[in-house]
Amino acid sequence: MLLSTETRTEIFDAQVLNTGDEAAIYRLAGSQGLPWTHELPALLRQGAVLGDYAGGSDLQAAAALLPMFGLSRLALSLRAAGCGADGQGTVLTPLCHTPEYLPVRRFLRMALGWAKQRCASYHIWAVLPYEPGEESEELCAQYLAAGLTLRALIPVDAGRMLVFAAHTHPRRDLPARRLHLNDPALPRHLERGYSAADFGWDKDGMLLTVRQEG
Repeated sequence: MLLSTETRTEIFDAQVLNTGDEAAIYRLAGSQGLPWTHELPALLRQGAVLGDYAGGSDLQAAAALLPMFGLSRLALSLRAAGCGADGQGTVLTPLCHTPEYLPVRRFLRMALGWAKQRCASYHIWAVLPYEPGEESEELCAQYLAAGLTLRALIPVDAGRMLVFAAHTHPRRDLPARRLHLNDPALPRHLERGYSAADFGWDKDGMLLTVRQEG
């Protein structure tokens, strides 16, 4: 599967990676490979890693799909938090990319379409490590703009993780609350069945529109 587009500023060339791309992944992501993954060669043989060389010889972005029924730390953490507790579907690992990589939103949209092809009507999740600050806010905005819905903010190891879903959307006919991404009340609202698909910005940073799930 290949998608290639070009603008005046960027070339986008997302593709399912194979075993020949293993060294490129380690150059991009470091000695541990992609976040939360194990047995990278097996994932590559299964066609479970998506990457983008962006028209060059060096890999610029990559992420993998992991089964929610598996024993990866990521799947176990999500199921323990009540996300995908039935074990069905798949989860997209955090996007690993170079600092100058621009088409994050298009990569994520491509990844969602790829995930839907692989797991049919099963649930699709995506995750993003969260640290207060502009970098997390910008990435969260890209995930939401790609069509994902923020469903949870959960503790994982010594940090926290934003959890997005592709299969649910908040009810727009219900009253909305507006909370900053760094608001201490946000995790409690998400736990109570609220989610966020829309966002904006004010002087204090990223402002989410949080609505009850239908």
